[in-house]
Amino acid sequence: MNKRILLSFLMFSACLMVWADDYLQVVSLLSTSGGQATFVSAGMAADKKEVEINAAKSVFYTLFYQGVTGINDGKPLVNKDNKLYTNSYFNSTGRYSFYVVSVVEAEKPKKVAGNYRANYNVTIYINRLINDLTTNKVHVKNLTVDDIDETEALTKPTITVVPFLKDGESYAAVLEKDYDRRIAVSRVQNGFESRDITTIDFLAKLQAEKRQQHYEENAAESNDRSLLLSSGADVYVTVDIQKETSAAGARVSLIMKAYERVSGDVLASKDGWTNRFRTTATDALCGYAVQDLLPSFLDDICKNFTQRISQGSRVVLRFAIDGASTMTMSTSAGPNNYSLSNIIRQWVRKNAYKGKYHLQGIVDESMIFDYVTIPPKDADGLLMDAAQYAFLLESFLKEENNINCSSRIEGNTIFFTIFD
Repeated sequence: MNKRILLSFLMFSACLMVWADDYLQVVSLLSTSGGQATFVSAGMAADKKEVEINAAKSVFYTLFYQGVTGINDGKPLVNKDNKLYTNSYFNSTGRYSFYVVSVVEAEKPKKVAGNYRANYNVTIYINRLINDLTTNKVHVKNLTVDDIDETEALTKPTITVVPFLKDGESYAAVLEKDYDRRIAVSRVQNGFESRDITTIDFLAKLQAEKRQQHYEENAAESNDRSLLLSSGADVYVTVDIQKETSAAGARVSLIMKAYERVSGDVLASKDGWTNRFRTTATDALCGYAVQDLLPSFLDDICKNFTQRISQGSRVVLRFAIDGASTMTMSTSAGPNNYSLSNIIRQWVRKNAYKGKYHLQGIVDESMIFDYVTIPPKDADGLLMDAAQYAFLLESFLKEENNINCSSRIEGNTIFFTIFD
């Protein structure tokens, strides 16, 4: 009996080794939509007719045991194997075929070293497949950003995507004249939207500013900074691209960095090269790069952004007395006739998150808090940012203390000017 069991095991193992040899496991994700996923898969077989079948099976074998970037964070779908079940995908049962939507030949099979080889575009019902693997308890789901809704721990920020600027460049020049970087920005933005992230179209805002003549070419740097800070996004992502072409094909390198808009602090960074493809189409190559890098990049953004807002972000508060004003920081003001500096300090003390702030100094003409930690959310439960914090303080000074003032924001610094 033991010998029969051993023999069966050896025969079963041999079958798996044959399958692994037949399936090249050269698979990359092209796109996902409506519960389906399309892959480029290499097929190989001694019989020309078997190449297409092995290319399709290779998609499943690679997803199960190696992982494909863009699906399940690039990790294997099978993390608790049951060979009696997974074997049915590759043997005569042909379970894999129930999940195949289409197999399209990308190139004619060619004979190489005694075997025929070719690439195919294989589309499968990816959601149905994962559900079936989960039902049969061979796939234990890994939590990713896509699984998180508004009631759970992670917060999905609003994002705007902009090109990386080199010295002397402006957003207007790059987005209107540099095709490669404009395409890269568009692909990354579309990638975020496909994962249910709210994005703000920076190019649209730029064009609106130019139509209203608020954007001056000779002051591009200051205009760019002002437009970025007023975009309304929680996070801005810079995108840079490099393209390399050789006889073997073309590939691109995508470099992305995410910054918290209020503080300018880096939240995440990703870069990497795609595989080489026999195309020079920048949009397609960018699409491959986005699929490879975006899932883990977005996860990092959400984790770090959530951590940041849960701890409160920091701003700098600077108060200055207008040159034409007769007031000083010692002047009595408000219904209780407290000094102006004490009115401001008491409000900041009560409205700094967990009382975390530091007063750098006070003189008659100015008052500086070198940092104030603003709360993660306002009284309405909405995310707090520097603009909202400045509005609340300005309202307090004007409406409750009859102090005429104005505020403006640059980066993570709030400037207040006090008038008569």
